[in-house]
Amino acid sequence: MGDAKFKQLNPGSSTEALDAHRTTGWFEMSDLGTNVLIRRVNIRYLSGDDIAVDLYVDGDSDSPVRSVTFRANSGVTGATLSEGINASVTTLPTSSTDKLRDGDWIKVGSEIMKVVTYGSTSHTVQRGMRGTTAASHSTSAVISYANYPNDSIRISKRAKYAQVKVTASSSTNNVEINKMEIEYA
Repeated sequence: MGDAKFKQLNPGSSTEALDAHRTTGWFEMSDLGTNVLIRRVNIRYLSGDDIAVDLYVDGDSDSPVRSVTFRANSGVTGATLSEGINASVTTLPTSSTDKLRDGDWIKVGSEIMKVVTYGSTSHTVQRGMRGTTAASHSTSAVISYANYPNDSIRISKRAKYAQVKVTASSSTNNVEINKMEIEYA
């Protein structure tokens, strides 16, 4: 198998804002006589909302071959601490929220935490992650997203043509797609 190749799907500017959805045009992955193996779609983005990414191939724009939702990774979650915590607490008491999920990275003050188990008003977290230090936080401290800005979808599908659709909620949060590329061989 040869080296991976990349087809870059660059936006009009490095921080093009999307308010609802955007679909690329169909682009050729190979000449018409050859299918290539699409390995993955890589995306670098910033969003205060979850974004849905769908990949379509070979002219079928009704049935995606792969759909995935990437978690919000910037901005406030809409949740705050419902009571103050000290540096050793691993159960985070929050205002009612359905925004957090297992595996989310969040930031309170300058501390980054990983959500191990989410609940409606109480979340089990790992404290002092990514080189930060666990600290005390006061009641009503704002909880922000700190998920990684790069994500990818594993595809493993052969095709000649591809199209990518990115959809975000219609909230007031901007979605910035800084780079999108398809890796294929």
